[in-house]
Amino acid sequence: MDNEKYAKVIVKNNTRYTDNLFTYKIPEFLVDGMQIGHRVLVPFGKGNKPIEAYVFSITDEKEVNINYKEIFDILDEYPIFKEEDINLIKWMRNRYLCTFMDCILLLHPKGYKVDSFKEISLSRELENLDIESFYTKIDSLNKNRKFVINKIIQNKNKIKVEKLIKEKALEENINPKDLKLSSNMNNLLLKMKEDKLIDINWNYKSQKNEKKICYVSLNINPDDINDYILDNKIRLGQKQKEIIDFLRYNEEIEINDLIKLLNVGKESITSLQNKNLINFQIKDYYRKPDELYDTNKKEIVLNHEQKKAVEKITSEMFEENKKPYMIHGVTGSGKTEVYMEIIDYALKQGLDSIFLVPEISLTPQTISRLKNRFGDIVGVFHSKLSEGEKHDVFKAIKQGKIRILIGARSALFAPFNSLGVIIIDEFHEGAYKSEMNPKFSAIEVGKYMALKRNITLVLGSATPSVEEYYRAKENEYELITIKERANKKPLPKIELIDMKNELNLGNKSIFSYKLQSEIEEALNKNNQVILFLNRRGYGNFVSCRKCGYVFSCKNCDISLTYHKYKNIGTCHYCGYEENIPKTCPECGSDYVKPFGVGTEKVEEEVKKLFKNAKVLRMDKDTTSKKGELDKILNKFKNKEANVLIGTQMLSKGLDFEDVTLVGILSADMMLNFPDFRSFETTFQLITQVSGRAGRSHKEGKVVLQTYDTDHYVIRRSLNYDFEGFYEDEIKVRKIFNYAPFNNMISVVVSGKNESLVEKNINKMYNSLIYLLKERCVEDFDFILGPNACAISKINQNYRYQLLFKDDNIEINLLKGIIKYICITKKEVVFDKDVNISIDVNPNNIL
Repeated sequence: MDNEKYAKVIVKNNTRYTDNLFTYKIPEFLVDGMQIGHRVLVPFGKGNKPIEAYVFSITDEKEVNINYKEIFDILDEYPIFKEEDINLIKWMRNRYLCTFMDCILLLHPKGYKVDSFKEISLSRELENLDIESFYTKIDSLNKNRKFVINKIIQNKNKIKVEKLIKEKALEENINPKDLKLSSNMNNLLLKMKEDKLIDINWNYKSQKNEKKICYVSLNINPDDINDYILDNKIRLGQKQKEIIDFLRYNEEIEINDLIKLLNVGKESITSLQNKNLINFQIKDYYRKPDELYDTNKKEIVLNHEQKKAVEKITSEMFEENKKPYMIHGVTGSGKTEVYMEIIDYALKQGLDSIFLVPEISLTPQTISRLKNRFGDIVGVFHSKLSEGEKHDVFKAIKQGKIRILIGARSALFAPFNSLGVIIIDEFHEGAYKSEMNPKFSAIEVGKYMALKRNITLVLGSATPSVEEYYRAKENEYELITIKERANKKPLPKIELIDMKNELNLGNKSIFSYKLQSEIEEALNKNNQVILFLNRRGYGNFVSCRKCGYVFSCKNCDISLTYHKYKNIGTCHYCGYEENIPKTCPECGSDYVKPFGVGTEKVEEEVKKLFKNAKVLRMDKDTTSKKGELDKILNKFKNKEANVLIGTQMLSKGLDFEDVTLVGILSADMMLNFPDFRSFETTFQLITQVSGRAGRSHKEGKVVLQTYDTDHYVIRRSLNYDFEGFYEDEIKVRKIFNYAPFNNMISVVVSGKNESLVEKNINKMYNSLIYLLKERCVEDFDFILGPNACAISKINQNYRYQLLFKDDNIEINLLKGIIKYICITKKEVVFDKDVNISIDVNPNNIL
């Protein structure tokens, strides 16, 4: 009794009720094998259904007078989580106000599955009867009970309840999903159990989404095979001789390839195995996603600034208490080469690396460069992989076959055994903040991992986010600056065009006269052009010019974007579509017309104006299918097109030698976005897109069109003056107390019934005020709202919001109260028909 051990576990059931540690007794036969991080099977709930759980701690302490349930089994030979993973899960749950399971699912190896099912068998009492008594007993049963007993016997004394119901449905010719049938059958089985005719037990099947392949090879030395056949008087058919002859000169071959290649049947191959001539070997098959994009391998010599950056980071790799590094390098400064040198050094020290990019689908060039340099030890991980592909990546990492992983933010949680480096490229990008629970920031999680595990963390960008650059200025980072482009060419000159003057000159085109002449010149010189507009579609909205009617989404509080090629209006929030009629549904006039400009309209205008233009468009509409983005980039790289039109996808690290001109069609569209980060986003996009020009030996130009030529963002962008922009922006942030000078928490309540949503957000507000007053807080200026969100309805859900800034209130107190109301007491405070979304430091508050 003194040696009894207990495990505190999190069960795999993501509800508010189960977001706690549950204590189970470890049975004696599992005590020696169980470790923290193991995946186990435990009985849960009144019915003791087997359910997966994760061991968070092991103790010999128990509460008095509690009879703990026992763990059924350990599901894996080795723990799937290390203790440092458990600590990360706990930290994230507290930081992002989410559940344990929200965090566990980020780290959990993909493709692991446990199916629990009820099985029925004959009772021990029935099995112990002699044959005569057994059949006498059966004969006395009614029709339904006989049916159950006979099905158990036919299935070798075990049948799943689910299968039994299907068999009954088949017999009675009704739907197996019929609830009445299921209820009747379950009642019958319970009564039969009470009468000691059957036993009902839970069972489970643990599966892994793994793929195996069978390889065929000779079982005997090729030189000895003829003697072996003669000595053993083995007779071979013609096809079998062909197989033996093929395997003499090929060490091994996959069985299906052998069948196709020699046109032989499986029987011929199996027969050779029975004669001990060949050997079957089952091997793991690693599923890999198709990669259509390829870059040429280049020999790169680092310049002085690049070398200095590499030396600084690698020389401190094994130092304790080192700070994270921020590389602020201009576009085209060769940051990727610096990253690769750091990774190479880490590899030579026996350390693995994670290389994060904002969106994996938009960085095929980076993936290709890493694979060219490091070969098959480079793996790719992102959300668009199948579950099987994800499983294989995690498995290859654990087995040491993958040493470098490139991926989007979820790659941060890969199970490396000796992780030494985390690189977050273009770290200013919003994609590093999750919009799904847990709403984590990859930068924050990266910093936590670096601190706790002594990992080298490198953030890189030409346009750092204002918050992180402020922290660099406050010495939270080692700031490394690279001011020169790798090719020593100057950054492309940005020419500012005032679109108000173009109107005065009679130019109503979306292209200024200057941009038109520059495009014409570039195309005549056989160069390439990139045109940037941060809005897809043909028109921003469709309206009737007579009565002002605007075609809006039926599910969301937003106008439809017009797509001319299908003549439809599309909602870019929920996907709703409708055909746009020629007449106004409100007043019947035929003055229905799209307003504004999208990438589709730009494409149409380019084809009209420039007869020698071969155009490609790159936005979500043209890249939604798998492989389409790679095809577009390959075509542009191979000069099958000379004009590439796109949205912010264009800003993501594209590198084309012959691009000499970039046109930014409307800076105002980004500047006027209703979010406090819109100025920062505008500066970043202008700088990043401009950096696509002149990346090789040819000089680049940028034409920037705007109606607001005096805005400080536009003025700073013209000279790539990040420092000046930062100084202007940080003053504005300080005045309004925006990040980095405070934390912000957004709570959005949503639901189908607007009055219910409004009632619930007010209930939350009143609960907050009550709890804050209990803690002697009287000033509530840090609470904004409750109000309808800027976009008050998305996908039929009305949305109301409370915003909190940690002005004059301690952030942990605020988080604790929000968590208490929204998570711990959710069922008390809120109605069941509303959803609650909590976001700490959200990317936007729309």
